Amino acid sequence: MKIDVDCPECLVHRGLMEISKFTGDRERRIRASAAVLKVIAENLQPNAVPGAIGTMREVVIRRETGNPDLYTTDKQISNMQALRLIPKLEEKIANVNDGFERFKLAVRFSTIGNIIEFDILGYNAKLDELDSQFKGVRFGIDDCDEAFRLANLTKRVLLLTDNAGEIAFDKLLVRELRQVGLSVTVAVKSAPIMNDATLDDAVQVGLDRDADRVITTGGACVGLLFAGTSPEFRQALGESDLIIAKGMGHYETMTERDWTQPVLHLLVAKCRPVAASLGIEKGQGAIYLRRPKL
Repeated sequence: MKIDVDCPECLVHRGLMEISKFTGDRERRIRASAAVLKVIAENLQPNAVPGAIGTMREVVIRRETGNPDLYTTDKQISNMQALRLIPKLEEKIANVNDGFERFKLAVRFSTIGNIIEFDILGYNAKLDELDSQFKGVRFGIDDCDEAFRLANLTKRVLLLTDNAGEIAFDKLLVRELRQVGLSVTVAVKSAPIMNDATLDDAVQVGLDRDADRVITTGGACVGLLFAGTSPEFRQALGESDLIIAKGMGHYETMTERDWTQPVLHLLVAKCRPVAASLGIEKGQGAIYLRRPKL
C-alpha cells in the first residue's frame, strides 16, 4: 500500500505523542520532534509505504529518547484487560459445534482484537471500555468461507502478530487452527516497537502454550520489512502454506510484495487510507484473503 494524503499528518502525530510519553522537558521534546519531522520529510515520496516511514520514525525516536519501550505500561494493561474478556469468548466458541462456525467466531474475535491501538490520529483504544468497543465492530470484508476451505487444505500456518493485548484474542484462533489439524507458528517482534507484541507479551497471555511454537521476526519494524528478518523467521515463512497477518502495518507493507502463499489479513481499519485501500469504511473490520499471483 502506497502512502496517501492523510498519512503524513498521522505519521507526525504519532511521533509527537510518543515523544511526549518520554519527557515533558521542552528542549528535549523540541529536539526529538525536529528529528522526527526531518526523517519523515526526507522520505515522503508518492511511492513510499507508510509502514516503512513509520519504522524510520521509530528508529529516530529510540535514538533521541534512549528508551526502547515507550509503551511498556500500555502493553501490560492491554494484556490484562484483554485476558479478562477471554473466558466469555471461549464460552461462546465452546457452545458451537459446527467446525466452520467455530472457526468464523475465532477469526472474528482475533480480528476485532486489532482495535487495541494507541496514538493513531483520530483514534485511541479505550481499555476500560474494551468490552463495549469489541461488540461495536462491523465487517466490511469477510472472506471467512474461503479462508476456512483453504485452512482445511493447509498443513502449516505462520501467524504474524500485531499488538499487545490483541494477541490474547489470537490464542482463540490458534486453538481452532490446531483443532483442524494445522501446525501453527506464531511470530512476534524481536524488540519493542510502538505497542507491538514481543515474546514477553506472548508469554504473559499464554500464547506460547497454545501455538506449536513462538518465534521472533528477527527485527522490530512496523509491519513486515523482509530485509530485516532473521534466517529462522525466513525459514518458517518459506515452510508455511498460509500466512495470517494481523493489523494495518502488515497490510501496508505486505501488499507491496508478491507472496507465494495466500495471505489472510485480519485488521480493523482505523484510518481512512487503509479503509479506502480495502474499499471499506473507517472503523470496519476486514477478513481479507489475498491469493498469490499465478
